Amino acid sequence: MELLSGENYEKVIHQNSIEILAKKLRRAKDEVALIYTTVLNDLQKGARIRTFLHIFVSKKVKELIG
Repeated sequence: MELLSGENYEKVIHQNSIEILAKKLRRAKDEVALIYTTVLNDLQKGARIRTFLHIFVSKKVKELIG
């Protein structure tokens, strides 16, 4: 099993979040990914700590779609 670190770890976390949101919201993964990426890019600008960024992005995507 490969240990993920840094950007690779973040990428996997965001991909998993997109998949979970798509299933939960019953939307196409591509649609969720587009919105998720837009929100992520916006929130990353002011983020000093990125550990929980996927939680805030997911919450915002749920608000926008749901």
